[in-house]
Amino acid sequence: MSEDQTSPDPILDSDVCEISTLKLDVEPLEKVHVVPLHRRPDLLVPCADLVNSEWQRSQAARVHALQKSCSEFPVCLVLLRGPRGSEKLLGHARLSLVVGHGGSLFVESVVVSRPERGKGLGRTLMEETERYAKNRGFRRLVLTTHDKQHFYAHLGYVLSTPVQNAGAMTTFVPMETLLRFSRTSNEETERRTENGVTQRSREAAGGGGGSSPAPVPPPPPPLPPLQSVEPILQTLTETPYRDAKGVPIYWMHKDI
Repeated sequence: MSEDQTSPDPILDSDVCEISTLKLDVEPLEKVHVVPLHRRPDLLVPCADLVNSEWQRSQAARVHALQKSCSEFPVCLVLLRGPRGSEKLLGHARLSLVVGHGGSLFVESVVVSRPERGKGLGRTLMEETERYAKNRGFRRLVLTTHDKQHFYAHLGYVLSTPVQNAGAMTTFVPMETLLRFSRTSNEETERRTENGVTQRSREAAGGGGGSSPAPVPPPPPPLPPLQSVEPILQTLTETPYRDAKGVPIYWMHKDI
């Protein structure tokens, strides 16, 4: 897909991701479907309560965050069961753009209602999230987890490396600006490093100004022999990555 990933939201009234043959541990068997939350504002408060049941925030703050869901990303998806007007809210997942990776989306805030757990709905939520992303033209999903790495590995996700999640920034900062800022930061770091090396070289050669060149310092002592360092590997039981609080975190991705 081209760099422009902000195609119109394809999920209309006739395009809801329905599952007609899903065998869930419920009686009677009912259809389950995924809907973008911004098309169902009546579910904002129940969805805020669902997400808060896993990650506690004030209801007002959570509703405000969920209201950022839009067809241009980030988009919040809700998993529902039953006919419209009497649906039961089962789960939630959020998709955001990834800076510098036009074909990737970041998955976060994946949660299933506590009374509905153990019925295969987590897998269903992820499968329908993948299908939504694929229908929008994306080809890779990236996520992080503190302790569900085995669950995601069972769904086909593999260990990966960190990426920059645009999150809600794209609702008021264009992706082009984020990309330009990211490139500018990297280029500025490289420029400062290069200028520092050049300036030191000039001073060592006597080109830093003044009437007489600076004395040449003695050569540094020889370095001690390098010791071999074992690379830090990420496995399903150990990870070198930490979140902002210093808690171990696993990065994973899946090509869809």
